[in-house]
Amino acid sequence: MNSCPKVGGSHNGSVKVIRIIAALLLCCLAPRESAAQSPAQASLLDFIATHRDRHFDGVPHEVLAFYYTWYGRPERQDHWVHWGGENTTNHSTPQTTHYPARGAYDSQDPALVDAHILEAKSCGVSGFIATWWGQGSYEDRSFALLLARAEQKDFKASIYWETAPESGREQIDGAIADLVYMLSRYGSNRAFLKVDQKPVIFVYGRVMGQVPLASWPIIIEGARAKAGDFLLIADGYQPTFARLFDGVHTYNNCAEVKGKSPDVLRAWAAHNYAEAVSLARQHRRISCVTVIPGYDDTKIRRPGLAASRQDGQTYAVLWEEAIRAQPDWVLITSWNEWHEGSEIEPSWEDGDQYLKMTAKYAPGFLAAKSARLAAGAEPAPATATNLQAQLSGYTVGVLPDIGEAAFWLIGAGLRVRELSWADVADPAVFSPHNFPLVVQTGGEHYSSTGKVAGDVVPALQRYLAQGGFLISLPNGPFPFYYDTVSDKAAPVADRVGLPVKQGWELPPDGAQLTFQFDTHALLHFPAKARFPSNGDLRWRPAVRDATNPGDIYVPLAWLTDANGRSYGDGMAYIEHRTPPLQGGRSLYVWMRMSDVVGQDRLLEDVLKFAAAKIGAPAKR
Repeated sequence: MNSCPKVGGSHNGSVKVIRIIAALLLCCLAPRESAAQSPAQASLLDFIATHRDRHFDGVPHEVLAFYYTWYGRPERQDHWVHWGGENTTNHSTPQTTHYPARGAYDSQDPALVDAHILEAKSCGVSGFIATWWGQGSYEDRSFALLLARAEQKDFKASIYWETAPESGREQIDGAIADLVYMLSRYGSNRAFLKVDQKPVIFVYGRVMGQVPLASWPIIIEGARAKAGDFLLIADGYQPTFARLFDGVHTYNNCAEVKGKSPDVLRAWAAHNYAEAVSLARQHRRISCVTVIPGYDDTKIRRPGLAASRQDGQTYAVLWEEAIRAQPDWVLITSWNEWHEGSEIEPSWEDGDQYLKMTAKYAPGFLAAKSARLAAGAEPAPATATNLQAQLSGYTVGVLPDIGEAAFWLIGAGLRVRELSWADVADPAVFSPHNFPLVVQTGGEHYSSTGKVAGDVVPALQRYLAQGGFLISLPNGPFPFYYDTVSDKAAPVADRVGLPVKQGWELPPDGAQLTFQFDTHALLHFPAKARFPSNGDLRWRPAVRDATNPGDIYVPLAWLTDANGRSYGDGMAYIEHRTPPLQGGRSLYVWMRMSDVVGQDRLLEDVLKFAAAKIGAPAKR
């Protein structure tokens, strides 16, 4: 489920200054680390491997509402904050879809915060997740008040981390400093949301998009070293997030809710909520599903998006299916995001209808017994043992921009090393002797530069020419397509042994598409399987014509329609018999093949196929 956009916060220049000062103080106070111990050395795969046993079972239920502390009135702030003014006669403000029943208020008014907490508790909301835009920001000061009032009223509060600006090392240091600030200043408060005595922080999709995946181990380990353990709940139902973070959620499902009748909405929610909970439970993480009363941001955005409340039916259907999915936590978007019309706080338009509806569902959910964990998402023990035996003595190299397949390798107990582009460019590191098998598991990006400009592609060619084996298991449609150095399309897949070409963005209308498989090479595959009917349907096939004459090209999965027309290959194995890749091997797998046949079946058979080709170490 995709999140809808949110309005930005009241960030100001002083925040950055405060953050820098805090970071410098933390660096001065912290004990000096050796290079081997430095958080900068953290590997994503190593981090995932060490956190495989970090799980949360029987987590007490919570009903948490996203809460906005960014409102202000001139009487207290000398100017309007986030309201843009108020027309009490017409019951409106320039920047909000609806109008609060209590009028435009100030988030830093203690009486207002008390009233919000008491209203929320009265209908079964157990805590607020409050927007947070940096140290010293308006929202930071408001959160201090919220937490203090929550402590007095046996209520919970957590932070919604909204932004992680800058890039590279500056971004990492800033993120660590922000986390340490949150945890040191607020985490010990008894009202701060905790699981197993560890503070819980939610991470909004903006931050998930700003921070590269590879930076998270450095950030998390760096913050834990200074402030102790804590939990992060990531925005996005992605397997990688479920492995890396302590839980997954989504802020808003407004785009999916839009335009659906109650019956259609119920079917959608039943399926998607169950999938979201299953994803978290498979990885032993905290599961969250989000309910909304409706959504309307057309007053602040053009053209904007509106999802009808359907006189309460939208909220009721989502709540009923959320309870049926048995998550750990139900999240409400929102208590008071007035700009986007998703509030359940009493309004001039709807009165207290949504508080009464929340009171119908939330208390029963809070009282219900917590669900137990699923068996987990790791490969079957027999599969792992078999692969460990077949690849004994080998280290599998994983190229940068790591995807889900790399984590499966870790789960199978294989010896895996995460490579950097500098490693790839170094012939002393990147060789078939060190890595007889290398896998590409990320999306469409690569870096053309490891140590000097333009050295990566020649390094990959050298690796293959020395007898290496490259497997492409991408999670994006076209591997090696965009160069991150130039930030432009610069496809080089064919130059590194992957004969991939452009296919379609959507399948031909009415085509009945079927994969056929080489079941002699892929022992656990079915003879046939249907092409996916939903999701990302971009097709980038392997084709024999994109290989050099004289190379051996073996299709392992080919796509045809009901009339026998061929659309290329979804899996293909190539033995390179001509320069510049002579002596190497490569195997390409279309990005959605794991959805077609199942991830365990796909990866087990691909690795067994590769192991048979490269042979045992003693035979090489």
